[in-house]
Amino acid sequence: MFQLIADGFQAYNQVGLLLGALICLGIGGLILGNTAYWHRHALRASGTVIGVLAQGASYIPVYRYTLPDGRTFAAKSDTGSGAVAGKETGRVVPLMISAHDPSSARESNSHLFDILGVVFLLSGMALGTIAVTAYPLTPMTWVMAAGLLVYLVERGRRIFTPKAARRSIAEWRSQRGLGAPIDLAQVRPIEDIVSPVAVRQSRETQRQQARKWAPLVGVFVVALAAIGAFESVKLAHLQAAGLRADGGVVRLERESSGSSNGGYTYYPVVEFRTRDNMKVQFKDRVGTNPPSHRPGDKVTVLYLAESPQNDAMIDRGTVWNWAIPGILFLASVVLAAIWIGMLRTGRRQPAPA
Repeated sequence: MFQLIADGFQAYNQVGLLLGALICLGIGGLILGNTAYWHRHALRASGTVIGVLAQGASYIPVYRYTLPDGRTFAAKSDTGSGAVAGKETGRVVPLMISAHDPSSARESNSHLFDILGVVFLLSGMALGTIAVTAYPLTPMTWVMAAGLLVYLVERGRRIFTPKAARRSIAEWRSQRGLGAPIDLAQVRPIEDIVSPVAVRQSRETQRQQARKWAPLVGVFVVALAAIGAFESVKLAHLQAAGLRADGGVVRLERESSGSSNGGYTYYPVVEFRTRDNMKVQFKDRVGTNPPSHRPGDKVTVLYLAESPQNDAMIDRGTVWNWAIPGILFLASVVLAAIWIGMLRTGRRQPAPA
């Protein structure tokens, strides 16, 4: 009975992680798909900041731009923030204008949505990796997944809007002000809201911070890319030249995770026999908390014949074997985008007094 309860709790955690992974992957995919659509279909023009729309503590830039056919429009950014730097009146920026809404635009040299999308994808991959490696797939996993699916369907039916009460796309866009002309009477120069001195100080502070931290971020970019390349070369050689054998987990090796709450990471120690019938034990490179394996679990081992003690790992399948190098490379891409943005900010000339 106790084992059944433990298995149920473990399956509940695993399904929760898988659900979180699917949500993060879905959000990341939607964000990146949206940015790809903008880059492919948006109109390009050079815009000038004519002011901002104040919404609480957030300021949304408003631009005026001219299309190649000579028509002039005003468009507001699809994002806003409390920062004043970069919203100076008269600042010229490259724009992407929505192909379906000339009053909506975003700066083409901004990578905010790309970074958010990749962050969600990385989070989804990490949660999925933990769910698959930290917990074994058992019949209880499928039982818990089916129960959670039934629960979500039931909750969804309760909050689902009847067809007769649904709003049309036009009503939905109207309620959110999409496609509506901008009320220029509400647009004010940022200098009228925040003093010019504060605007210059904010921009200078942003520039100094970018110049200060850019070298450190650059080091992390190079380090992550180098580690990812090293792990990729090592894994590629192991999969190309390695052998597989049946093994078993003999014990768990506990190591302090170094976290403030004094947690531990558990590494499975695996024993197997090589092709030459030599008994070998090794500690797997992936440690988790809770433990991914228990003593007595059967696993498949991938190893090099010439160095089975040093070059052996639990074979989790092609996709999950490459999860760590993939996450390292994606993390380096995200940091690289941030680093490039910091370099651009740091090179901006100080605004004239």
